[in-house]
Amino acid sequence: MSDQSDGGNLSKTWYQKVLHDWDIDRLLTDLESRIQERYRQNTKKDLLLGLLCGYSLTKIGQDLYRDNASVRVGLSNIYRDIESLTGEADNSVRSSNLIYILERHGYRRGVAASPTNSRSIPHNLPSPTYTEFIGREADMKKLLERLSPEHGAHMITVHGIGGVGKTALVLAAAYLCLKASNENSSDAPKFDAIIFTSAKQQELIPTNSIIRRQQGQRNLRDIFREIANALNDPTIIQSPPNDQFDRVRQILSKRRTLLIVDNMETIEDRDEVIEFLYNLPICIKVVITTREQIALLPIRLRNLPLDDGLQLIGQQAEEKGITLNNEDSKLLYDRTGGIPLAIVYAIGQVSSGYSLNSVLDRLTSATGDVARFCFEQSVQVIKEQPPQKLLMSLAIFPNSPILAAVAEVAGLTAAPDAVNNGLARLQQLSLVNLNPETKRFEMLSLTREYALAELAAYPDFEKEARRRWVKWYLDFAHNYAGEDWEKWIHYNKLEPEEGNLRAVLHWCEDQEDYEAVRDLWLLLSHYANLYAYWDDRLDWLQWLIEQSERRGEWSSFVKIIVRKSWLLIRECSSVSLKEADKILRQTWILRDHADLCVQADLAESMARLQIRQKDYQDARHWLTVEEKLVIEANLEERQHIRYFIPVLYHQAEILYLEGEYLLAKKLFQEVMKSAEKISWHRVINSAQNWLTDIAIEQGDRDEAQKLLTQGLTVAESSKNKRRLARYQRSHARWQKKWGSAEKAQHLSTTVINSFKHLGMTRDAQEMQVFLDSP
Repeated sequence: MSDQSDGGNLSKTWYQKVLHDWDIDRLLTDLESRIQERYRQNTKKDLLLGLLCGYSLTKIGQDLYRDNASVRVGLSNIYRDIESLTGEADNSVRSSNLIYILERHGYRRGVAASPTNSRSIPHNLPSPTYTEFIGREADMKKLLERLSPEHGAHMITVHGIGGVGKTALVLAAAYLCLKASNENSSDAPKFDAIIFTSAKQQELIPTNSIIRRQQGQRNLRDIFREIANALNDPTIIQSPPNDQFDRVRQILSKRRTLLIVDNMETIEDRDEVIEFLYNLPICIKVVITTREQIALLPIRLRNLPLDDGLQLIGQQAEEKGITLNNEDSKLLYDRTGGIPLAIVYAIGQVSSGYSLNSVLDRLTSATGDVARFCFEQSVQVIKEQPPQKLLMSLAIFPNSPILAAVAEVAGLTAAPDAVNNGLARLQQLSLVNLNPETKRFEMLSLTREYALAELAAYPDFEKEARRRWVKWYLDFAHNYAGEDWEKWIHYNKLEPEEGNLRAVLHWCEDQEDYEAVRDLWLLLSHYANLYAYWDDRLDWLQWLIEQSERRGEWSSFVKIIVRKSWLLIRECSSVSLKEADKILRQTWILRDHADLCVQADLAESMARLQIRQKDYQDARHWLTVEEKLVIEANLEERQHIRYFIPVLYHQAEILYLEGEYLLAKKLFQEVMKSAEKISWHRVINSAQNWLTDIAIEQGDRDEAQKLLTQGLTVAESSKNKRRLARYQRSHARWQKKWGSAEKAQHLSTTVINSFKHLGMTRDAQEMQVFLDSP
């Protein structure tokens, strides 16, 4: 089939699709008359009809069997023809505003054809820069509600960081109002006039970077002039300057008007403008966009949520004729932080020939176009002031910090008023946000990158701020970390700070601050092992072992080896047990460098290793050594109980493994009593788990169920995943013996997956054998 015949069929199909909406014959006749060219026998007709159908460039190209490049050239020629026909300025017509321009010139049926149902209200709205407004449903709904005459609001502010889409939202709402007003529909609030003024001084264009705007309404006189032009009423600017306000007020009072003041933060005489707007008649709705929060019925815009951000990325990629896979789209969303301007800019850069990786690098550069456009102006007004110190300090934290931490790192603890006022100023500038639920301060990823670059420009401040940052988290760990028998009730304070604690560790490692890493990790190791399950804890331990050995710091070396042995023994593979045996025997030779309590921990690890290797005789030997070391340490009562409990616990464990259930039960009950004296909740919960298993072995169904219910509840609430997996193992055994085989199978599968995730190889293998057994 030839291009000509195929195009003819498409013309008929597309012609029928747009016939009821558009005055096609008149449009084609006018075009032919204006440009002296046969449009009906020209392929441009097919392209024009495709546009009016709302098809994308890709769809049009596919239907016409043409490549995107030739379609793009043809569309460019159409835009020039429309400019010639309508008298629009050169290069002003594009796909995003073509339908609007044709509507404005009366080529759409039902818009300008019926004088009884439509009208044309005066307005000066700029052409949209988008083909479809994406997201912001809740914000749009709120804005339209406040624009309604039923709502008492007179002045509305839309504020947010640069590039977040304030102007786009307001213009999208204004166009809905324009359409409702012209068509006399109830889809949106109706106005008799819509006037747009903007003090924006620069624009970010993907192909030309940041450009300066040559025109704009930067003071009250400029706003008056724009109102006069929009209403085609020269009497406003012909009036004496002192009378212009009264003249504007008089004219606007006669009609319901929507007045938009864009980019309020760059207006020169802002107080005068706000006073003028505040004193306008109630029939006028004023919408202000600003980067700075103003207490005038605010609507705050944040970054687009993930789904909306990905939809915008897909729309922009299709319009620009580029392809992004799901992974690239997600990466782009993460790097832009969901800021619409950054998304549009990035895809525009890719469509101009830059690689995605290079564009992403520039996005996160503080000296790049996006960062400068979004943040430079806002940060400039707080230079050398407490808000700037707070902004730079906030950027040091990868996760949202609490107020006390920010104040400490900024060096402003002694000046609480400066902290409160400074953080309020940062929120006004939309640079940070206080999460009302967590009471923590948040910032977008792009904001953080820019603030970190600001921090690097002040090396003396950064040095002191980093020092205070490390010290704050060391003090924090002293208060809330440590051994779980002492600090277990405070461990819930650690979870929200995990990301920041990791960042401190990495920073200190990069700076080769061994002492800080050592002290912080030794405080965190119990929490990381028992509750957080940091996957990289073996890497940290190995780094500390190498550093302590290089320095000849043998007391710390012994402590760290003990902690590494915990993980190796818990994994319980042949390789990990062999490594544990090697490092423990080598370290035992160095035991005199450590105090007696650490030596007792070392002996306990030797006992645990022998239990896993089923050498119960040697395990008992090491428990005897451990008991002797605890006695020799001559500890105060609570400390003595803490270090004597493991001796009893492992003796009871050995008895259970040997099948001596009555003796094991007696010892585990003694463990629980001792642990209760010092509130060692984890050990209480663990001993109860063993008693549950003993009851199952002895056939005591009711006792097993009671212990299981109590212990499982505590394990779940404490978030101890290892203990929870072991309770679920006991539950599976109970179900298989007295309950449902189906539940037992389901629980067993869950337990196997949990043990694998926790790196407990042998436990997973043993549970698989249980699952497979009849």
